[in-house]
Amino acid sequence: MASMKKSMLGGAKWTSLSALIITIIQIAQFAFLGNVMSLKEFGLVGMITTVTIFTQILLDLGIGAAIIQKEQTTERQLSTLYWINLLTGIILFCLLILLSPMIAAFYNRPELEGLLKLLSIMFLIAPIGQQYQYMMQKDLAFKTLSTIEAIATIISLLVLLVFAFFMNPIVAYVISQVLLQSGKGLMYAAAYWKKWRPAPVFALGEVKEFFSFGAFQLASRLVNRAGSNIDMILIGRFLGAEALGIYSLAYQIVTIPVLKINPIVTRVAFPVFAKSQRDHSVLREGFLSMTNMLALVSFPLLIGLAAVSDSFIEVVFGEKWLVAVPVLNILCIVGLLRVLMNPNGSILLAKGRADLAFYWDTGMLIVYGCALYAGVTTGSLLTVAWIYSGVSLLNFIVGRWLMAYVIQLDMKVYLKSLGKPAVMTLLMAVCAVALHQGMKLTSADISLQLLLTVCVSAALYSLLLIKMYPQAAGKLLRRGRSS
Repeated sequence: MASMKKSMLGGAKWTSLSALIITIIQIAQFAFLGNVMSLKEFGLVGMITTVTIFTQILLDLGIGAAIIQKEQTTERQLSTLYWINLLTGIILFCLLILLSPMIAAFYNRPELEGLLKLLSIMFLIAPIGQQYQYMMQKDLAFKTLSTIEAIATIISLLVLLVFAFFMNPIVAYVISQVLLQSGKGLMYAAAYWKKWRPAPVFALGEVKEFFSFGAFQLASRLVNRAGSNIDMILIGRFLGAEALGIYSLAYQIVTIPVLKINPIVTRVAFPVFAKSQRDHSVLREGFLSMTNMLALVSFPLLIGLAAVSDSFIEVVFGEKWLVAVPVLNILCIVGLLRVLMNPNGSILLAKGRADLAFYWDTGMLIVYGCALYAGVTTGSLLTVAWIYSGVSLLNFIVGRWLMAYVIQLDMKVYLKSLGKPAVMTLLMAVCAVALHQGMKLTSADISLQLLLTVCVSAALYSLLLIKMYPQAAGKLLRRGRSS
């Protein structure tokens, strides 16, 4: 258990640093886009993001998880999988070119066709380094992975800021995403090339076991992402680009930190869990430790965001986006539940139970689809957001039952691991709301109001953290002094 915790903390340190940098950059990116784009143009960003998510899952084919999960792999197998990955990228490039007119017609946005064709270029370049990413993840080389991702994200932002002054911002955004994914792929390959390079081998018969595991993983990720993005798909189709722009902004604000916290779990926990896949007690302890860590970070972020959402939106994105505040507040619930759900996938994959993940995600996809379709027929974004939150809560409850079945997780012990973070966050939230509302009665600039509220709330949470976790705080303090 000590070894697992040390591996997790070591990996989480670098992944967390990278996640922090990327989160700040992406918030800056969306703040910039929100200020230079109309509501409808920002809706196009949501449509492009949805297409990107699904195509990237298809590019993976579930092979990445299979490589990490398998204890032994041969050179011939790795080489074959590498060439399959490159071939898949070429196929996806062609498919996106062919399907872009139909996707544009589905959303009734003709300009989407050219943007998707431009986006497809990344599938010719990104696969060059994708398998190297999985191999570094399996080797727990998180420092290298985190450095590459931070560099690529910084370059992508700079390209967006420069190009947006010379062309349509939505075109500049697509170009920046192509460079982001392609740049990461090339840097992954460059970082691992000396350690391993593919041989001219294509032994399809020797990689069948990877596809038997990967097929369930691929299917599970597809239905999981469909469930996570079906709200975007239905809103874009039935409520239009402007409604999607409002919803997408709120969704992105909530999920950017969530999606950056999640890799700290999936990237670090999965390979670490996989090394102890036969020991339930070790897995339970690791699961509870990771849940506590996630709660300590995500609870104050998302609840704090909800406490100052109106000022945050006005200062960062402008008054035209204040219509997104009610939706943002509701989606903070979804964000919390998604963070807490994330370790489930790492456990199931480590146990080799991608089949359970697939069945679970498929069932929830049907529930999400039916519920959200009913929501969009009302024509109300708030109704859609409340329905999404309700179904997410149901999904969370089912997930706890699944963990009890797979690793005999005790619900009382699980809730206890969330106790301290919940109490600390509640106290911070009360302070934040009181201070925020009090500041509104003054004539202070709204930016100053927001800054003071955030700083005071963060300071209070830090003090509570020291009080509730004195041993961890003492250890960090000693490390700081020694360095």
